[in-house]
Amino acid sequence: MIVEGQIPDRFTYPSLFKSCGNLSEGKQLHCHSTKFGFASDSYIQNTLMNMYSNCGCLVSAKKVFDKMVEKNVVSWATMIGAYAQWEQPHEALKLFERMESENASPNEVTLVNLLTACARAKDLALLKTIHEYIDENGFGSHEVLKTALMDAYCKCGCVSLARDLFDKMQEKNLFCWNIMINGCVEDSDYEEALLLFRQMQVQGVQADEVTMVSLLLACIHLGALDLGKWLHAYIKKRKINVDVALGTAMVDMYAKCGSIERALCVFQELPKKDVMTWTALIVGLAMSGQGEMALEYFHEMQGNGIKPDAITFVGVLAACSHAGLVDEGIAHFKSMSDTYGIQPTIEHYGGLVDILGRAGRIAEAEELIKKMPMAPDHYVLGGLLGACRIHRNLEAAERAKRLLEQDPENCGAYVLLSNIYKSSRRWEEAKRVRELMVKRGMRKPPGCSLIEVDGVVHEFVKGDSSHSQSLEIHKMLEDMISRLKKAGYVPNKAEVLFDVDEEEKETALSLHSEKLAIAFGLLNTSPGMPLRVVKNLRVCSDCHTATKLISKLYNREIIVRDRNRFHHFKNGFCSCKDFW
Repeated sequence: MIVEGQIPDRFTYPSLFKSCGNLSEGKQLHCHSTKFGFASDSYIQNTLMNMYSNCGCLVSAKKVFDKMVEKNVVSWATMIGAYAQWEQPHEALKLFERMESENASPNEVTLVNLLTACARAKDLALLKTIHEYIDENGFGSHEVLKTALMDAYCKCGCVSLARDLFDKMQEKNLFCWNIMINGCVEDSDYEEALLLFRQMQVQGVQADEVTMVSLLLACIHLGALDLGKWLHAYIKKRKINVDVALGTAMVDMYAKCGSIERALCVFQELPKKDVMTWTALIVGLAMSGQGEMALEYFHEMQGNGIKPDAITFVGVLAACSHAGLVDEGIAHFKSMSDTYGIQPTIEHYGGLVDILGRAGRIAEAEELIKKMPMAPDHYVLGGLLGACRIHRNLEAAERAKRLLEQDPENCGAYVLLSNIYKSSRRWEEAKRVRELMVKRGMRKPPGCSLIEVDGVVHEFVKGDSSHSQSLEIHKMLEDMISRLKKAGYVPNKAEVLFDVDEEEKETALSLHSEKLAIAFGLLNTSPGMPLRVVKNLRVCSDCHTATKLISKLYNREIIVRDRNRFHHFKNGFCSCKDFW
């Protein structure tokens, strides 16, 4: 066009700016438009701002905005949207305040962009103020704004207000259902998310891949494998597009619900895999105690040209730990910064401490903790104290005691230290640790275990008697404990942290949440069927010993996912080899 002598007008440049593929092209076109006298044309300047924003150059976008002689509502909306898009929500909010001070009235797009900024800043107070502004200024009937408000409330952690908006909607599209279902999952209300999905089906709304990702995440937290399988079948039947995000969620669900074989099958069938897909499988294999296979897939991932990220290395270090590959674990830890430019976080240091501790190299683990650029957390201290417990290294545990002062809220580490003292018959020290916990107001959170039977998830807490089958469960518990004792089981009373008589300690141990869940599973499933239990805390040594024996006496495979990893109990053995 230029070569042929045609002169561009005010409608030429906006199309060109929208077509820009990179910042260099955009800057050249900016110069060109200025030469042709369009430096103050608001229509062109708005599209120019948008181009700079899309190319990630907010400084240039702001310069264009500030130099504009006349700013219309689109100008304000574009600049606020640019800040919201590029994770600068506080700048977007400042700009809105400036907009109000200059008596410029926002439109629907401005408010949607502002709500996005509120969501990213997690500023609930301002979000409520904007909600009031929307209602007071006649925007309350706009469906797009209602949906954006719902989304913002969910992301600010106020799901109840989002639900109020959702329930009042006359017509709900798929986007609204997805926001509400995901909001419930983010709020840890997994049962409500599943209930919403059922209501959505009744109303004839077809789910998509976004819905399925949220529901699979709910299955992961509930350990609901049967429900996850049903969702997988639903995806196939409804021919829902399995994109990379949904494929990754399916692999993650099967791996974290204890069915690593199905996770591998889904993984192999996926046409496209990104770093998160590979990571989900590697972490799943590591959690399941299949460290060597996890490392094989890590090497295959690199062979396919996929660059690992920080989360991948959490799985890799866990795999090295479970496979007993100390030198390889150290090498992978070093490669993070040396080869991939990834700065190790506390989780990576914790992984390396676990590798060294598991191998009995406790002095090296202590030295590593001293050199860490950050204070040790519960994961690091737990790994060190766990190693001290297994290798009966009381001296190192005593040294670790000083580190607890840096993390005074670390209840789990105090419990571990108390148990180490008890196992060494240092009763006074164990008592002092317990007294210190009481003095600091620290209480071990109650154990909670979930088990899925016939597609329904049942929850048990320590000492639970609220279940409708409570009588039968307690009878089964008595049968279990009786058979366990005949097989040589001796309750580990050191796990009981309060002062009661010996009989009461035994009773307390028998009522741990995973034992209740296992008893329920034995009552309500066919002989030989695997039992899958999800627990919120680390499995205690007494329950670990008991579950090994239960798997042999009742001829059941029992898969327990605790806070840290999977334990596959079969024929009296555990996949963790008694180190967890």
